[in-house]
Amino acid sequence: MNRQRLTLYLSVSLLAVMLSLSGCDDKQTVNNTLISDPEAAIAQARQEAVDDEAASLWQLEDQRDDPLDAEARAAINELSRRQMARVAGDYSFEPPPPPPVSRPGQLLNIPAVSSPRFTVSDRNWSATVGELNIAMWSQDKLAAFSLSIDDNHVQDHTFWQDLGDQYGWRWTWFVIANQTGWASHDHWGHWQAALDKGHDIQTHTYSHLCDALFYTYREYRQSQAVINQNLDGAKVVTMAYPFGMNTNKTGSPCEPLDTERTANSRDEAAKHFLAVRDVYGALSHPGRIDYLKVPSVSAARNFFNAAAHWANFDTVLNPGSANFRTWYVTHFHGLYGDDARQYVQDVLAHVKSKENDVWVGTFTEVAKYGQEYATAALSNIQVGSSDVRFELKDQMNDSWFDQPLTVKLRLPDGWSGTLNATQGGVGIPVRPVLHNSQAYALIDAVPDRGLVIVSF
Repeated sequence: MNRQRLTLYLSVSLLAVMLSLSGCDDKQTVNNTLISDPEAAIAQARQEAVDDEAASLWQLEDQRDDPLDAEARAAINELSRRQMARVAGDYSFEPPPPPPVSRPGQLLNIPAVSSPRFTVSDRNWSATVGELNIAMWSQDKLAAFSLSIDDNHVQDHTFWQDLGDQYGWRWTWFVIANQTGWASHDHWGHWQAALDKGHDIQTHTYSHLCDALFYTYREYRQSQAVINQNLDGAKVVTMAYPFGMNTNKTGSPCEPLDTERTANSRDEAAKHFLAVRDVYGALSHPGRIDYLKVPSVSAARNFFNAAAHWANFDTVLNPGSANFRTWYVTHFHGLYGDDARQYVQDVLAHVKSKENDVWVGTFTEVAKYGQEYATAALSNIQVGSSDVRFELKDQMNDSWFDQPLTVKLRLPDGWSGTLNATQGGVGIPVRPVLHNSQAYALIDAVPDRGLVIVSF
């Protein structure tokens, strides 16, 4: 284990976080590079994201030196609901059922596009009684935000879970499957506890592309199956590319393992996942999000920096920005010190201040919603004097895509009664909202689940 290299990368990562901290509350001095050469600044940010990955893996290597003793194994058996623990070198594998096949009308993920899939506008407040429209984001929010955490840094679990409880939000953890059980502090019980609290557990591949015995298909498919098999209630349908989509292993313990068979593959990912997150990317127009390469800002760098338009959070709420109404994704690795934790708290406090306009969802929830919305349509609309009936359909695979879409209904003038909504005869969420003294209903319905009836 190269501890000098570990120390170097942790120092670089902490320095980057400290630089980011200077951007809070608009106190960051605008870097001349951002003005004169934004492409160079973006390239620098991408390199910083690679450095984050390397630092994270060196820290995990250091933690790996902690063996699983008898006491730790007893704790694993007590905490892990299924009493299972995988140790380093254990390659046993129970083959899972085959994944669904992507086909017209039942897509596993939507293809990338060069032009927007839809026109972006502000919220739709129809003046026509009985008119329906599908909200671009859940609960008719203007934009979406997701925070994910890479690698098996279980030492930070209490911090992240306490923040989730504080705000009522949930995060997505992208787990390296074969590292669970490497050390006494990391076992399936930790991940089961997070899942039981409502957090999202997804895959960061089997070995983080760091095992010569595991080619790309096995990295993707086996990690998916192992997590599902070891965690009650897990459903792994999204992934984060290790080292980014381009598999840049520079500076990491895995750098010597530079072969095509241990590199990321977009085509392979498309067979197994409904969405995949990259390690860094400038924010994308919401109608052009590439769901097999979702851009994510590493460590929320430049979150507060107005000069860094590609990563500044407030651009998602600015009608004059190309990022207006988009999905802001950020990811973290280990949190190395109090300053890093404080920066996370500052970021989330700012998001909280915008909560009326921002939907905070897990990576998987928002990835489902965005693709359902892009392919959804309303049909068989019947407007009565006291109810509206309609069907909501999309082109996505029904076994994977079960995220409710929010449909907005213009209620009659002067409405002040009660609301009730069913889909396929089963009650679904509905609530009234007011805009300019006019009443609307927000209905949460899942595409392709039957007739929706809204009574008012």
